[in-house]
Amino acid sequence: MVKTRKRIVKTRQLVVYLGPSIALALAFIVFPLIFIIVMSFTQWAGLGPARYIGIQNFDYLFHDPSFRAAVVNTLLWGGVGIFVQTPLCLIAALVLSRRPFMWKFIRTLLFVPSVVSTTILALVWYFMFDPEIGLVNGTLTAVGLKSLAHSWLSDPSTAQGAIMVPFVIYIGFGMVLFLTQISTVPKDILEAAQLDGANVWRQDLHITIPSIRRAIALWALFLVGYVLRMFEYPYIMTDGGPINRTMNVSLYIYDQMVTADQYGLAMAAGVVTVLLGPSSWPASCSYCDG
Repeated sequence: MVKTRKRIVKTRQLVVYLGPSIALALAFIVFPLIFIIVMSFTQWAGLGPARYIGIQNFDYLFHDPSFRAAVVNTLLWGGVGIFVQTPLCLIAALVLSRRPFMWKFIRTLLFVPSVVSTTILALVWYFMFDPEIGLVNGTLTAVGLKSLAHSWLSDPSTAQGAIMVPFVIYIGFGMVLFLTQISTVPKDILEAAQLDGANVWRQDLHITIPSIRRAIALWALFLVGYVLRMFEYPYIMTDGGPINRTMNVSLYIYDQMVTADQYGLAMAAGVVTVLLGPSSWPASCSYCDG
C-alpha cells in the first residue's frame, strides 16, 4: 500500500510538472507537424476544401529546379556555418579566454549584433552592397580599386557570397557559448601542461578544445536549426535571385504559400525541410561521444 501511494504521488507530481510542457509541445509542435504531413499530400489553396493528390507534390518538388537549388543553397549555408563560422567563433573564444587588452570591450562588440534584429542587419547590408551608394563599392573606389566595384547582389557569381557575409562575421553567440565552456576547463590541467612545455596552441588543441566538444556539438545543432529557418538575408537582400542563386528552402516555402497559393506544395517542402535537419545530427553529435 505504501509503495502504491508513493507511485500515485510521483505520478501526480509528473503530471503537475510535465503536464503543461507536454500540452504545449502537443499543441505547437506535434499536432501542427501532423497537420503539415497530412496536408502535404493534398492540393490546397489555403481556403476551401483540400483535394488529395497523393505524392504529386513531392514528385513536383524533386523535379523542380528552383527547389533543388533551394536545397543545395541551404546545405551550402550549413556547410559554411559549420566549417567557417564555427572555427571563427572558437578562435575568438580562445583568444578572449586569455583576457588580452580590452577583452571585455571586444567581447561586447562582437556580441552586440546577436541581440539586433536580423531584419535590420539584412537591411543594413543590403544598402552596404548597393552599387551606387553602398559602402563596399565606395571603399573600393576610395582606395583605387574602382574596377572591382560592381552590383554584388545582382551578379550570380557574387550574390551568394555577399549575403553570407553578415551570417559568417556575426559570431557573438557562438563565441559567448564557447567562452563560457572554456571558463570551466580546470586551470590545474592547463598549468600542468604548461610546466611540461606545452605552448598556448598545444594547450588549446589538446586540452581546451576536446574539453568543450559538447558545446561545439550543441552549437552545430543550433546552426542546423538556424540555417533551415534562415529567411531574412535571402529575402531582403536578393529575394532569392538572381536566377535562384540565393534561394533557400524557407524562402521557397514562403513563395509557394504567399505568391502561388500552393499551400499543399509548400507543406510538402516543409516536410522535406524537417527531414533535412536530422540527417546532419549524427555528424554533429559525434562530438558528444565519450
